[in-house]
Amino acid sequence: MTTDQTTEQEGGEVAIEEVEPLYSFSPEVITALGLSIPLVIGERLCDAALSKLKEDDAWRTMSYKELRKLFRDNCSDQDGYLSPQAPLLETVVRMLLAAKKDAVSLSDVHAELSDLWITSPWPRHISIESMQRVLDNGVAYGIVRAD
Repeated sequence: MTTDQTTEQEGGEVAIEEVEPLYSFSPEVITALGLSIPLVIGERLCDAALSKLKEDDAWRTMSYKELRKLFRDNCSDQDGYLSPQAPLLETVVRMLLAAKKDAVSLSDVHAELSDLWITSPWPRHISIESMQRVLDNGVAYGIVRAD
């Protein structure tokens, strides 16, 4: 599913360009909800990231950028970090935090989630349109459309 974007061309013609939505994790939203960034993100760190810390709870004093780097460097490739049994929004938050880019396209999120779910003993499916509706309402998890 895409969003239409209009642009005016030479000669007064209007062109409609389809733009795929991008999603990102927003620490500002988490803070606005009155939640602690280190707590929200730190509780989701994978085992490989936790083993890199000098102290077990060192993540409690880390900034968002430091935690995000720890995610990117350690959790994106760890087997089993994303579970097909986990709730959809929890899985997407982990995907966004571990992603190499700050924003991920709807189709990339859908493809990665579909690949994960197909490996489950009880495979699930969600259409890309339904996923967009879920992600557009994922603010409580810090999921927002990227500009």
